[in-house]
Amino acid sequence: MRIPRAIGIILPSSNRVVERVTRDILDDLPGIDACFTRVPYGGHPPDGYTMQAFREAAQMLAQAQPDVILWNATRGALIGFEPDRQLAAMIEAETGIACTTTALATVDHLRQSNLRRIGLVAQGGEADGRRLRQTFASEGIEIVAGHNFDISDNFEAANVQPDEIEAHALRLASTATLDAVLVWSTNLAGHRLAGCPRRDLHIPVLDSAALGIMKALGSLPALAAAS
Repeated sequence: MRIPRAIGIILPSSNRVVERVTRDILDDLPGIDACFTRVPYGGHPPDGYTMQAFREAAQMLAQAQPDVILWNATRGALIGFEPDRQLAAMIEAETGIACTTTALATVDHLRQSNLRRIGLVAQGGEADGRRLRQTFASEGIEIVAGHNFDISDNFEAANVQPDEIEAHALRLASTATLDAVLVWSTNLAGHRLAGCPRRDLHIPVLDSAALGIMKALGSLPALAAAS
């Protein structure tokens, strides 16, 4: 029996959500597997990544021969997207395996779906919120409303309850004209809300962890041909 196709996922060391979301999505896709590895959450330069950690993580994933590698984290948007493009290019050069990131996948999805006015439910503080407005604007996406949980400890983001995320998504949708609400941290549990849209929301809710996974899955030849 041939082993399943697989996506390889690099996630932050303190993340408690990505693996759960991946399993939930793959439950509906028999014959697709996922392999995981982690890199340290902290210690990166303010404008980029500690490349050696990613090089080692990608090389370990490559031994499991996934079809694509995904960095499933949202840091790339905060530091301006270009470091994620450089990171993906480095991993592809080192492993020969296609690579993408959650931040890059999100921009692609928003553009392709013509979702340009976004409400952002995000992990960090007000300074991070202002920075995200700038970086998304540079990619043609306008953040017109937002809620910042003011969480700096990444592990603590996983403790935010889905009902609380949902309440802020509903509030943003009711106070601004939006094309979508984006839950922006792969350690915020937004997948339940994104997977079960409510009638009173009227617009899609997008979960960052799921967007990265779906982009990686979409690059698998069999799934890409079927979509």
